[in-house]
Amino acid sequence: MIERYSRPQMKRAWSDENKFAKWLEVEIAVCEAWSELGVIPREAVPKIKLARVNLKRMEE
Repeated sequence: MIERYSRPQMKRAWSDENKFAKWLEVEIAVCEAWSELGVIPREAVPKIKLARVNLKRMEE
């Protein structure tokens, strides 16, 4: 995005951190559905929900 045309709300919405956070939300929802179907153990879901996005670590 061109800096001078970017409003703060739009910059946050399109940031890498927000993008990966939304992807993580989708992955967690899929894992919840899989646990209901028996694809993954139900006990795994609470541990998966503890996952956090860490851009610095991802860029290493």
